[in-house]
Amino acid sequence: MSRKRVAIGGLYQESHSFSPAPATLREFEACILVYGDETFERLAGSNHEVAGALDVLSDYECIPLLYGATSASGMPVRRDDYETLKATYLDHLDKALPLDGVVMTMHGSTVAEHIQDATGDLIEAVRNRVGPDIPITVSLDLHANVTRRMARNADALVGYHTAPHVDQRDTGQRVARVMQHLLSGCLIAQAYCPIPMIVPAENGQTTVGPYAEVMDMGLELETRSDVLSASVFSVQPWMDLTEVGSSVVVITDGDSEVATTEAKRLAVDLWDRREAFEPDLTPYEEAIDSALTDDARPHVFSDSADAPSSGAPGDSPALLSSLLDRGINDPVYLNIVDGNAVERAETVGIGNRGTVTVGASFTDAFYSPVTFEGTVRTLFDGRFTFKGPGFNGVPFDMGKTAVWVTGGIHLVTMERGVLQWDPELYRCVGLEPTDARIVVAKSPAAFRAAYSGFAHKIVNIDAPGVCSPNLREFPWKHVPRPVYPLDEFETPPDFVCYTERSGRA
Repeated sequence: MSRKRVAIGGLYQESHSFSPAPATLREFEACILVYGDETFERLAGSNHEVAGALDVLSDYECIPLLYGATSASGMPVRRDDYETLKATYLDHLDKALPLDGVVMTMHGSTVAEHIQDATGDLIEAVRNRVGPDIPITVSLDLHANVTRRMARNADALVGYHTAPHVDQRDTGQRVARVMQHLLSGCLIAQAYCPIPMIVPAENGQTTVGPYAEVMDMGLELETRSDVLSASVFSVQPWMDLTEVGSSVVVITDGDSEVATTEAKRLAVDLWDRREAFEPDLTPYEEAIDSALTDDARPHVFSDSADAPSSGAPGDSPALLSSLLDRGINDPVYLNIVDGNAVERAETVGIGNRGTVTVGASFTDAFYSPVTFEGTVRTLFDGRFTFKGPGFNGVPFDMGKTAVWVTGGIHLVTMERGVLQWDPELYRCVGLEPTDARIVVAKSPAAFRAAYSGFAHKIVNIDAPGVCSPNLREFPWKHVPRPVYPLDEFETPPDFVCYTERSGRA
C-alpha cells in the first residue's frame, strides 16, 4: 500500500506597521529561501519546525515545498515580492498534488502591502488548491496575530510554547502529531478565542512572569488525553491592523465544547494578567553608569527598541553616542546596521584608523548619526550559525561586517540586521561576550536563553526606537478599539470563541 503524502513548507516573517526596515525578496534571500529538496537538506536536523515535522512524519512520503524566512525586517512585504513567493509556493504545491495533508510552517504575523493578513491569505490559497477535506496543520510563532481567516482555513493552528524561543523543533513535532491524528481518520475540534490586548515582549517570557503562568496552564491542559494542543499567542504588538490582538487556540480530539471552554478559560487568565506585562525599564544612560561602577561582568543590555527580531532597522546609535561621551576603556560590545560604515571600513583597511559617520541609516525619527573615529579591527563575510538553544544549527547572514574599535568600545557594523538571540553574533567576529563589561543584545526577551547562563546582570533599557515597549506613544490609526493598553476597560470584554473547522476527520 502506498504511503500517505504530506507536503511541508512555509513563510516566516514578522511585520511591523511603524518600521522603516524593508521586507523584500532580498531579505528572504539573505536569510533563507529554499525550494524543493533543498528545503529538507538545509533544515533537517536543526532546531526548526520543518525538522520536527520530518521527525514525526518519517513513515509518510514528505514532499518539500518552498520555505522562506527573514531574520530581520519590519515593513509589510512588498506587493510584488509577496505575490512572487506565494506563486512559487503554490506552484510547488500544485506539482505535489494529489496530497493527503499539508503542514505549513509559518510565523503568523506577516503583512503584505496589499494584504493585512498575508498568513491567512496563503493558508486560504492552499485550502482552495487542496479542497475542503484535506487536512492543513500550521505551526506558528507565539507572537502570531491569529485571525478568523487563519482559523477558518486551517484544521489546526499550533504555537510555540517558549519565549525565549527554544522549541521550534518541538513545535514542528506537535503540529505533525495533529496531522497524524487527522490522517488516521480521527475527529478534531479547534476553538479560537481572540483577546483585545497587545503587550510588549519584555515580560512576555515563558520562564517567569505572567506569560509563564498562563502558558503553564496550557501545558497542563495538553497532558489531558482529549487535548491535542493548547496555544497562547501574545501577538507582535506593533501592527496597526483592523484585526489584531492576543489569542488562544485549543484543539481537542473532537469535542468542540471542551475546546471552547478551555480556550475561553485561558483567554480570561491571560487578560487578568495584562497589567503585569508592563516592563520595568532603566534609562540607558543610568544603566551605563551603573555597569561602569560594577566590576562584575558582563552586564547585558536588552535594547529592545531597536530589535531587528521585532521589526526594527537595528540602526540606533543612541547607546554608542552615550558610550563615546564617557571615554570607556573597559571592553564594551555593541552593534549597528549600517552598510555605509562597512564600506568605509573596507576603504580604511584592517589595522588602520579612520573616521566614519554611523547610525540612523534608515530613519532619523528617533536618533541622529554619530561620528566615530577608530581602528578597523575585523572584516568578515557575516555568515554564522546559531549555537545556542533558539534556532540551533540554523545559518544566518548579516552581510558584510566590520568591527571598529576605539578605547574599549567594539562596534560591530553590518549590512543587514539579524536575530540577536545568540552571542555567536559577536563570537563570529572574534569578540567573546564574557570578557566585556557591557554587551548589547537588540532583543526584548529571546536572547535570554543563550545569554542568561553567563550574564552577571540583564538590564531592560529604555532607549529610543521603533520597537519601544511604550506602546501608547505610537500613532495608531487602524487597530480595533477598545484594546489594552491603549484604552481603559470598565468591564471585562466578551470572549467569543470560533470553531469553524471543528469535527473534521
